[in-house]
Amino acid sequence: MGKRLAAMAILVLVTVLVAGCQASPKQEGQWEHNQQPAEEEITIAGINLGDSTADVRQILGEDYISEPLHPDGSWFGEPTSLWFYGDDLELVIGEDSDTVLQINLYGQGYATSRGDKVGDRADKVLPGYEEKYALAKDHFEGDELPGWFVVKEGEWLVFSFQDANTMVNQPIAGDDQVQSIHLVYEKFMH
Repeated sequence: MGKRLAAMAILVLVTVLVAGCQASPKQEGQWEHNQQPAEEEITIAGINLGDSTADVRQILGEDYISEPLHPDGSWFGEPTSLWFYGDDLELVIGEDSDTVLQINLYGQGYATSRGDKVGDRADKVLPGYEEKYALAKDHFEGDELPGWFVVKEGEWLVFSFQDANTMVNQPIAGDDQVQSIHLVYEKFMH
């Protein structure tokens, strides 16, 4: 009788383990707060941080102006240049890595991968990001930065509602308009 009870207990345990391993994964829309599905990638003008210059040329073309930015490598850890695609879009390019280190959007000629543009109202743009992404925090006091979102580990998407050469937002009203959009590496935001 003891062997039979032990065999039944093992059978029940194996059944529970097998059933647990076959549990269905979370369906789309069931992501925990501040997480994103792996397939969603936030880009600006189809470009992401770390994209190669060859990828940029393939997506945006050859019609850009390049100017040195920090040839001594003082800010980004390597010499950099700015690629200007008209007045709307600028890319910070690492000269050694040959990759995109920052994306700045100042006009309505391009958009984010979610369709957000300069000129959009805060009450249109922010809610979709606020429910999905954590707000970035400043490195000095740990305060949340309104309009700054952690879209991937070490990568921030910044909606600036200020028109004063700053990305730092004060309280944002629903009818405030996006003045610029930036995709940045957190490590360079010092």
